[in-house]
Amino acid sequence: MPAGQTTLQDIPLELLEGHPENSNFMDADTFKKLRRHIEQTGRYEPLTVRPHPSKEVTFQVINGHNRLRALRALGYQTARCIVWNLSDGEARLYLTTLNRLSGTDISERRAALLESLLTSFTIDELSSLLPDNRKQLEELAQLSRLDLDEVSGRTIEEEDFPIPVILSFMLDESEAKEVNRALDLILKAVPATSSRSRALVRLARFYLDGHKTFANE
Repeated sequence: MPAGQTTLQDIPLELLEGHPENSNFMDADTFKKLRRHIEQTGRYEPLTVRPHPSKEVTFQVINGHNRLRALRALGYQTARCIVWNLSDGEARLYLTTLNRLSGTDISERRAALLESLLTSFTIDELSSLLPDNRKQLEELAQLSRLDLDEVSGRTIEEEDFPIPVILSFMLDESEAKEVNRALDLILKAVPATSSRSRALVRLARFYLDGHKTFANE
């Protein structure tokens, strides 16, 4: 397929493989809803795939891993797919953007994906291409450098550093403005607050301190 060409095809499910670096996960309840929707309506957003980089007559899923699971569970034989001719680097970029529109990222796998991207892009370049800001990308890069096997083998007493956890959620524009304004006010009011993530922790603690009964339920 010529570079840049896009086609729409019905592809047999046995010719579709998930991308090994996919970091997106859909919880069981949401997956049930997705499966039920497809079962009842027969409608779903086409999967985004590319010709497999190392297997002939096979395609690699870039966006739609959960839809593919649902189609297989429902006994579908083919899936409607948008076929893009993508390089490995382009595929990784789309994995970090398209898949965040549904489901939840597994932080460690997303960090590993970022580590691969950092071999071709700088943090500044990625912050202009991805939905993450520079601070979030730096935190992910820090997570990617941790020896996760070593960390998981430590006892609480042995740990001498906090393990970063990436929180991912979506807000509408007005809600995002309110949250950002609150974080900005905390950063200005409390000079010791070093980052927006620490400002968010302060905001959460302020709420919990004022609602201890609710917090203990």
